Amino acid sequence: MKNQSLGKAFFLFTLLFFGAKLWLVSAHHLLATVTPHDDLLFVKEAWEIVQGNWLGPYNQYTLIKGPFYPFFIAVSYWLAIPLMAAQQMLWASAALVFVVAVYPALKNQTLALLIFLFLLLAPVSYSTPTMRVFREGFYPTLGFMVLSCLFGLFMREKESLGKRLVWACGAGIALAAMWHTREESIWIMPSLLFLCAYHLWAIFRSYPGERKKKFAAAAAVYLAPLCIFLAVTFAFSYHNYRHYGLFMTVEVKSKPFQSAYDGLLRIKTDSWRQYYPVVKEARAKAYEVSPAFRELQSYIEGEQGQAWTRLGGGNDLPAAFFIWVFRDAVASAGYYKDGKSTMEFYSRMGKELREACDDGRLQCQPLFASDVPPWNKAYNKLFFPVFAEVFSRIVRFDEFSASMDDLYSDPRGGLMEFYGTVTREKIRSDNPKLMRELVPERHLHLENEKIRLLNQIITGYSVVVPVLFFAACACFLVSLCVSVYKRRLPSWSMAFAAASLGGVLSLTVILTLLDITSYSEIGRAMQAAYPMLLFFIAASLHEGWCLGAAVITGKHPPCIKGIYTSL
Repeated sequence: MKNQSLGKAFFLFTLLFFGAKLWLVSAHHLLATVTPHDDLLFVKEAWEIVQGNWLGPYNQYTLIKGPFYPFFIAVSYWLAIPLMAAQQMLWASAALVFVVAVYPALKNQTLALLIFLFLLLAPVSYSTPTMRVFREGFYPTLGFMVLSCLFGLFMREKESLGKRLVWACGAGIALAAMWHTREESIWIMPSLLFLCAYHLWAIFRSYPGERKKKFAAAAAVYLAPLCIFLAVTFAFSYHNYRHYGLFMTVEVKSKPFQSAYDGLLRIKTDSWRQYYPVVKEARAKAYEVSPAFRELQSYIEGEQGQAWTRLGGGNDLPAAFFIWVFRDAVASAGYYKDGKSTMEFYSRMGKELREACDDGRLQCQPLFASDVPPWNKAYNKLFFPVFAEVFSRIVRFDEFSASMDDLYSDPRGGLMEFYGTVTREKIRSDNPKLMRELVPERHLHLENEKIRLLNQIITGYSVVVPVLFFAACACFLVSLCVSVYKRRLPSWSMAFAAASLGGVLSLTVILTLLDITSYSEIGRAMQAAYPMLLFFIAASLHEGWCLGAAVITGKHPPCIKGIYTSL
């Protein structure tokens, strides 16, 4: 199938493939869990949005995480779409956007359909984290969608400004959603800056007589997503101000909170321990110099703090738990009655610790990033081996499972009914014996067969993706060498392959820092890297296909000569 545009047959097949996938993943039921810092928090906030209460009553949990995922759950509820189905629809849409974006250079519907199927069945879209109300069922799609929309935008340099603005607005919406879902989304910024720089350089080199006009058009397509991003940020900040008196999106990025939390991280001690950023010795020193922090001592060092310590399996509070203990202690001291009181407390505590550092009452060390423990020389030996291991785990593509064995809901307090109401999903039973008695054996057998097939697909990806990655690297390097030899700008496929690989590397750096400074359980955080890896593979192999076509035909297909032809 070769046409100038995607035909009805293509979209019919994409619907059929998507329907088949929905049938397969229907074997998954949502887990209802007692997790006030994760699943339950998102479900509660979504339900508050549905009832018109924004994120609900103000407490230590309300503004600790981005508001977009609860908003997405609420929108799914309003549209009467089950949450897991809505997330599947979003991933399928991102895969389709990528194919539509690249099609002007591809012009082969069969190949386009294969690329869509390869992306659609990616295990990241139906593995274990997607069976819970985790952001990992939603967030990985967003980075992929951002690059796909930008791919469509830059591939259409010669089309009308109106058509290009549609792609630009799509990128802006996806970026805003991504930024306000997880707090570490800064990892995608190097890729975006690289693409913008490449675009401007290509215009400068390729349109010497039309630079003013082209730069004006570029300014318009950059301004559109920026305005959308700022509008969404303003909307969330305004709602938080209206309900809680705080014009911000999340508390952990606010200056008052960072001054207090970073003040604790900076304290130098003789008892440094990996994964324990604020040890007992540091807390004892902080109690002496900060009356504000001293108010939290009875909670942190008391029974509640000890319960968290036992949960961590050690004799002190690990990084994964300390931030929650700290905020719980502030709430216990009565400072979460309203936003103003909370920020005043954090500001006062931060000022006291900063003054103690400045006048020498505390020995303090610099931070290289807010909310990140100071760099210790022990990390020097760890960084590169851990970086290599994390990158290897991403490329191996083998940390997925579609199984639900030993995964059951928690029946306490009517949680299963609450989760089911808000998400409109089938909830996993809490009683496997009862489930076997009530559900017909043939139906259970069919569900198990679906899961078995999904696991076989996962196994196939774990075999194929590493091979495709190295093939993609070869295509990338060959294309780069050809571009240098023939003194021409690389194609947009090459530019986006570089941007997506840069995204993988950037996220790997963040995961490495997280692994060596805070905690080693980074499996969920790795989920966002997998779509970027698939993007790199698809873009690089597309470039390799174009190179092969050029060699065979002796002509330059559109994806090789591209929009910009020479350096």
